[in-house]
Amino acid sequence: MTDLPNRQRSALVTGANSGLGFEAARQLAELGYESIVLACRTEAKAEQARARLVELTGVDPFSTLEVDVAELGSSKDAAAELIQRGNGFDSVLLNAGMVPNTLVRTSDAIEMCFAASLVGHHIIANALLEAGLVNDGGVVVIVGSEAANDDLPKAMGMGVYDFVRGELSAFGSTSAQAMENFATAQHGSDYDGNRQYSSTKAFSAWWSAAMARRYPGATRFNTVSPGANMGTNASRHATGAFKLMIGFMRRFGSLIGMNQPIDKGAGRYIDVLHGNDGLDQNGGTYTSRPTKMTGPLVPSAPPHLTDTERQDTAMAVLDKLTQQYSQTG
Repeated sequence: MTDLPNRQRSALVTGANSGLGFEAARQLAELGYESIVLACRTEAKAEQARARLVELTGVDPFSTLEVDVAELGSSKDAAAELIQRGNGFDSVLLNAGMVPNTLVRTSDAIEMCFAASLVGHHIIANALLEAGLVNDGGVVVIVGSEAANDDLPKAMGMGVYDFVRGELSAFGSTSAQAMENFATAQHGSDYDGNRQYSSTKAFSAWWSAAMARRYPGATRFNTVSPGANMGTNASRHATGAFKLMIGFMRRFGSLIGMNQPIDKGAGRYIDVLHGNDGLDQNGGTYTSRPTKMTGPLVPSAPPHLTDTERQDTAMAVLDKLTQQYSQTG
């Protein structure tokens, strides 16, 4: 990031009305950011977040943007609105997302977890970059997860689907077919929300690496896991055994390194946005150490996430689903 005083910096934060997004916006304001756009699913949620943030921080660099990042139309409208406003960003934090339980598709027939994590973010980021509204030295961070590394305890049920590792899969006979069928939940396997989440976060890692190649030069792209933050609203749809596990982790997870305060999770975003402690590898993914969900960030480089062919295929699938671009590269 260009060495500007924080009072001259601007940020866009999606999912800013609660949890990690809200906390990240608070931290950016307290660091002295001059302009912070709170992108939330409804204007009412955005305004409520703004009022709380002003009360907490004692400053008001905030403006609002209504966007449902799971929906193509809403995301394209929000991108157009940002372009019309014409303000550039130094930090773009693509934080919105959710942990699914049952299968839900959006009005665009895209699986909800995948859509909320990637569809609108892909549209908005590309639109801002094409319009020159990510400032030189700017950083784009998309939320990831340790689950994408495929090394968490088996009992958590957070492994990725076979196609993520490049193996034969019920989702399709080719990588592209499997990825598209996964994104639209058109496949022969029973729906598993935990594995859907884990595999979606693999897409996030592929995305930042492919974006770094698509836009070489002045912008840095990273995928960042906030770690285990059981106090967030991302797991609001959880039921059954998974809901019980989350309840256990909220109470006892910090004792076994599986839960941390929300301010620490959001602080991970800030560290990468600012390149603190050398966390500035363009296209890189940062997570906790292997098998962990808290602690210091380290580069994540399992072979299934660093494979450039899978990265480019994932980008092509996102382009197709969003009808935003006709080719990668």
